[in-house]
Amino acid sequence: MFMDYNSEEKWFIAQIKPNSYNKAKNNLQQQGFETFLPTLELTKRNSNRCLYNSIYLFPGYMFVAFNPLLIKWTKINNTFGVSKILTFNGKPEVVSSDLILELKGRCDANDKFLSKEHLQGGDKIKILTGPFSNFIAKIENENYSRRKWALLDFMGQTRRLDLNNKNIVYQKL
Repeated sequence: MFMDYNSEEKWFIAQIKPNSYNKAKNNLQQQGFETFLPTLELTKRNSNRCLYNSIYLFPGYMFVAFNPLLIKWTKINNTFGVSKILTFNGKPEVVSSDLILELKGRCDANDKFLSKEHLQGGDKIKILTGPFSNFIAKIENENYSRRKWALLDFMGQTRRLDLNNKNIVYQKL
């Protein structure tokens, strides 16, 4: 059976107006477009408190899916909150669906990016969320069940952290 790959939805990049992410996302979804706007949650310390802050993984941009044969892409440029769809030689440039699938696979249901880097014993990481945010830890090991453990020096003691906890986001240094 012959399948026409040109009739499928494809992913494109839309540039968003300043401070208009939610407006653009809502308006695009109301028009029937699928959107993808991955975020990363960071924790900042302020005195004795932890402040949680979400930032966009690609500031100023959002992924939008549509079938270019069925929908006129200029419709996106006229959506409130959207500046324009990125083009190359006057036509929107398609983003690899493999890239989108990989990004979506590393995000939770709310499009929050989860760090899943390949780590080895001795690697250093910076913890980005939770009460230990901005602390540096060292990877202890990865056991047979694929659990990752990190060692954190805190108040003169070594603490062991389970990096498989979904509340911990880290960055390899």
